[in-house]
Amino acid sequence: MDSILASIVIIIIGVLYGIVLFKVLIPLLTRFKFGQSIRSEGPQSHLNKKGTPTMGGLVIILITIFLNVTLILFNYKDTNMNVYQIILLIIPFVSFGVIGFIDDYLIIVKKTNDGLKPHIKFLLQLLISAVCYYLTIQTRGTNEINFFGERIDLKFFYGIFIILSFTGFTNATNLTDGLDGLLGGTSAIITTGITVLAFINKNYYVMYFGLSLLTGIFAFLIFNLPKARIFMGDVGSLGLGGFLAILAILTKQELLLIVVGGVFLMETLSVIIQVVSFKTRGKRVLIFIFGIIYLIETISVMLQVWFFKKTSGERLFKMSPFHHHLELSGLKDFQIDVIFWIITLICTIFACILGVRVF
Repeated sequence: MDSILASIVIIIIGVLYGIVLFKVLIPLLTRFKFGQSIRSEGPQSHLNKKGTPTMGGLVIILITIFLNVTLILFNYKDTNMNVYQIILLIIPFVSFGVIGFIDDYLIIVKKTNDGLKPHIKFLLQLLISAVCYYLTIQTRGTNEINFFGERIDLKFFYGIFIILSFTGFTNATNLTDGLDGLLGGTSAIITTGITVLAFINKNYYVMYFGLSLLTGIFAFLIFNLPKARIFMGDVGSLGLGGFLAILAILTKQELLLIVVGGVFLMETLSVIIQVVSFKTRGKRVLIFIFGIIYLIETISVMLQVWFFKKTSGERLFKMSPFHHHLELSGLKDFQIDVIFWIITLICTIFACILGVRVF
């Protein structure tokens, strides 16, 4: 009971601490002109967001690590942690965050949207993912995954699976970070679900990291909900993607990432289809389907692509990622946020039910 009370007090203090940090950081970023660049080909409504302070993800990372260390010190006997577990939880968050920080910094200095070269960014993501795979094996000691109650040994392919999980999820969260409050809200819901599963499975060290991350996200959302006073930046979106991926892996919910990340996958697929269609046909694509889980989303994409090929090339996407289509269709930022939050909440509840039943 004392540990629970101490945890609640620390989380409240963490939110207040985050608010103070953002209150200090926003004027500093504004003063030194660390503002967001806006793509000229993006929605015209985004032009008035140019110059809004960015790199708010730095504060989320600082709060998460600070609170987690404090929570573990208060509850160390309950965590049963080892050195590899601590390192494994911190490395993806910080390392992917560093990639995002470099990308943000280059964009700010150049005053364009050209940050790290895509191939360099991807190689760095692969390197970090490979290190995380090694640490995962040291922590879990197995290449097995749980597939609806059945243990499947992926052997060599588990490494490929882990690397794809990190690179895929970090890029998906990065693509989703395009509206005020969108990534922060969806990430908070997913983190809550994973934290609940960690508590049920008695993975207390993962639970404490989840609670710490939630604290940082809540503090950030106070300043990021429409109209945003600060943006997360790649330092936050890439760091969040890596952290959510490792939380799922350590709670043995790797496959459920597909379910809880339905919105992120929807956004990623919309971009892939848009780019392929534009480069091969010179036309954009638009899909009118709100995918909830990966399977439904994939089937819907296949049907829409088939429809596009059978028709005279009618437009399916006004703009990608998908939230930009909704924006250009007349919905306000907060309306789109609510739609995506509800979808994510449904996905997360479904994933939690599956997680409780089969793990």
